[in-house]
Formats: sequence, structure tokens, C-alpha cells
Amino acid sequence: MLSFRRKFFVRIFFNFFTECYYDAACFSPPCGIVPLGTGNDLARVLRWGGGYTGEENPMDILKDVIEADTVKLDRWAVVFHEEERNQPTSSGTQTEMSEQTMNNPEDQTSMIIMNNYFGIGIDADVCLKFHNKRDANPEKFQSRLFNKTQYAKIGLQKMFFERTCKDLWKRIELEVDGRTIELPNIEGIVVLNLLSWGSGANPWGTSKEEGNFSKPTHYDGLLEVVGISDVSRLGLIQSKLAAGIRIAQGGSIRITTHEEWPVQVDGEPHIQPPGTITILKSALKAQMLKKAKKSRRGGTATTICLTQPHPETSDPLSGPLGVPSTLGDPHHGKTTPDNTAVDSDEEGDAFL
Repeated sequence: MLSFRRKFFVRIFFNFFTECYYDAACFSPPCGIVPLGTGNDLARVLRWGGGYTGEENPMDILKDVIEADTVKLDRWAVVFHEEERNQPTSSGTQTEMSEQTMNNPEDQTSMIIMNNYFGIGIDADVCLKFHNKRDANPEKFQSRLFNKTQYAKIGLQKMFFERTCKDLWKRIELEVDGRTIELPNIEGIVVLNLLSWGSGANPWGTSKEEGNFSKPTHYDGLLEVVGISDVSRLGLIQSKLAAGIRIAQGGSIRITTHEEWPVQVDGEPHIQPPGTITILKSALKAQMLKKAKKSRRGGTATTICLTQPHPETSDPLSGPLGVPSTLGDPHHGKTTPDNTAVDSDEEGDAFL
């Protein structure tokens, strides 16, 4: 058993180190986002809006890219490891099956990179039902409004007819930074890297520092763990009328399950067999472009700054990407729909 565990963790470390090495060896330019999906939570946090309508001028979008700020985004590795299932068959004994399983730990292990959030339980169950319906009839799912109504319909069905995630808090174990966490009465857990989830909702609630919890951001090396009590609470959170139950905050998450559960990573769901789910911080942060505030453009003060020479270079002011700001018309207007015109970068990070 000891040699198996050594082989397993060496394999995981080697794969993780190899990925980080190649990421470090290659230059990664900062990435901007065009919000073409349904939720677009990362785009919301970075001020690119809740959805691309097709009516925006492409030149305006490019000007926004030129003026955007470069920010960091934590990335996380979600490692799924299925528990060993040693069952004898007609062609082998229990011992032979055990040895075969021991020699192939990678067959029970997979890893997914997470940027936004992870969920297990009720929210992942709703997400999985939606994806199954869309896969069966993709031609019907052509608009964000229709997609969101389908989410609501599935949620109502879960509320009145199906409670497959009941007593989740009794059926899984949660560890945060090596500490076992006692769970409240919940049917789902959401692990957040962003304070935007489910099309702009914020399960964590206020972004301010409170009690034992520090102020969360998407670049602080911490994850926020939130509990969802039931489907009705899920609907209130998505309607932005309530928040979830704050459970913990930490840099590493471990969930142990003893039965199959629906899970989702960045909105992509699947059924996960019994085993462990570990969320670890990736060695490298992503470089992202965050859209500049509207106050930087479209005002008298901004126009004056654009026409004055730089005090050190005597050249026109340059944007964050090194392109002269005079390339853009200060009155060119908005690009993607944006509800994040707030007074501080801190509140912009929280989005709501």
C-alpha cells in the first residue's frame, strides 16, 4: 500500500510540474473576453459584460482592449481520484484484482483546471440536467433567455419532485487546509474563485471582510466555500435576492465521497464516482485584461489628459498595453453590456 501511494503522488506531482514548466516556458499574453456564453461570470468580473449582443462595433471593442488593465487570475487544479473498487471476477481472485488496481492508479485519476468555480450537489445536479437536455436538442437552445428559463424549469422540478441531493451534508466529508469542517444542513456546496456565479449572482454575499473571513478577490490565493440549503435557496441566490451559507475560506479543498455525485467545474457537469476531490492552487496565475472604467473616457478631464504630453516622455499618454491612447475616440461609447460602473476597483472585483 505504501508503494502504491508513493507512485500515485509522484505521478500527480510529475504531471502537475510538467504542465507548470511548459506554461512558464511559453509567453502567455493577457487575455480579454468576449462574453458569448450564457453565464459569462468571468467576463462580468472583468467588466466585459453579461453577454455579447452582436450590435457592438468591433472597433469599439478593440479600443477597449487597448485601454484595458492587466490583472491576475488564480487558477486551480481539481484532481478527481476514484476510490479503489476491488471486485473478483470469474477470471481472477480478489487479490489479483487488487494488484491490478494498485498498478494503475492513473486509471482512477483525472485533473481539470478551474478558473471560476466548482460545485457538488444541487447546483451541479441542475446544471447536469440542463446539459443533458441541450445535448439531446441543441437546436432549441439558441438564446440566453431560453436557456435561463430551462434552468428555472429544472429547478422547480427538483424542488417538488426530485430531492436527490438531500442530506448531502451527512454523506460527504469536507477538509479545508487540512482541517475537517463540520457541515450545516445543506444540499450543495459551491467553491468560488470569483464573486460571480450563475450569471452574475454572488453566493458569498458582501465582499467586505467579516469575522474570520478576509475580503475575497480572484487573485488572493484563496477559495470561498459556500453551502446551499435547498433548491429554493438556490433560486433566491440566482435571483440575487439572497446569499448562501458561508462555510470556510482556504487555499486547498478536499472532499471525500462514498457514492456517486453530480459535480461541475466552470459550468461543465458530470457524474463523479465515489472517491476524493482535491482542489489545489496552480503554480501560475493567468494574465487577464480587465476593461477600464467608463470614467476614464468620455469626460472633459479625460479629453484634457489625452491631449497633454506625458511629463517624462513628452509623448501622448499610452494605454496599459503600450498603445497611444489617442488612437481611441474618448466618446466612442460602450461595447458589451456592462453593469459594473462602480466607484472602486475593489467593488468592481466583487461585481455586485
